[in-house]
Amino acid sequence: MRGIIQTVVACLALAATPVVAADFPAKNIEFVIPVSPGGGFDTYVRAISPTMERHLPQSVNVVPTNVPAAGGARGAAQVFRAKADGYTIGIFNIPGMLVPQIRGDSGLQYDLTKMTWLASFGHDDYGVGVPSASSYKTVADLKALGRPVKFTASGPSSTAYSTTMIATDMLGIKREIISGYKGSNDYVLAVIRGDGDAVIGPLPLLKKFAESGEMRIIGTFEEKSSVPGAQNATEMGRPELSKLTLGRLVAGPPDLPPEVAKTLADSLMAAMQDPDTVKWSKESGIDIEPGDAAAAKASLESQFDFYKQYSQYLGPAN
Repeated sequence: MRGIIQTVVACLALAATPVVAADFPAKNIEFVIPVSPGGGFDTYVRAISPTMERHLPQSVNVVPTNVPAAGGARGAAQVFRAKADGYTIGIFNIPGMLVPQIRGDSGLQYDLTKMTWLASFGHDDYGVGVPSASSYKTVADLKALGRPVKFTASGPSSTAYSTTMIATDMLGIKREIISGYKGSNDYVLAVIRGDGDAVIGPLPLLKKFAESGEMRIIGTFEEKSSVPGAQNATEMGRPELSKLTLGRLVAGPPDLPPEVAKTLADSLMAAMQDPDTVKWSKESGIDIEPGDAAAAKASLESQFDFYKQYSQYLGPAN
């Protein structure tokens, strides 16, 4: 009798599993944004969320929720600790949220290697910019300066700082980093007003200042330069510079049921490829490069391996 009961219970459990998956989602999905409203990550999530709703099998809302604290760590922890039911997902700045983990920051309450990766919104490449009136025309000019080149960046624990350290090391540029600026906009403006000789920053931001005539881009860390006259990573002799990127990956908590993860991943991919999203991207000038769950996971793993090689440049643990 006991064997019969156990068999019946097991069968009922198996029968119940697809029903749960078929009913997902049955309530609103929270889309955590671990930064303040108004920035790039916030913009992506708020643009994608309404379209994602249309591609879910059930009619629910996808609710963007800003959790701006501890450099994104609080939002990341909220997703990591969420119940593995698919109702909490988040966007992650990679390597921004990966660096603290590699560095071994104390009190970190997430592990990116255990998350359920769902999608990638794409990435930004980095580049080297100088004030428009600067006499430096190429990266080789910086190397030949005869003194340490002054680069501006945010604090020693920031991605901007570590990216500058890694890139200048690869390029063989003697450096002096002037740090302490609050964000990317601030440290780029700092070099424009003369605080430093050059800046290494996300290309979309450098292009904005180049278009206004305040900056000239002399090198990009792309495989093929998108800036006329600027050398790419290979032309600068360091193709591996193309691994220095700012990625926007989407994940759920560890151990999401495969059916639930697939539903979320499929709806995210469909939303990114939706005509409304394509139109928004063109009109706003904000690029989106649809990447599936496998691409997101591969990107995370590649970045983890890359930054681990340069852990000595990631600043002191917090």
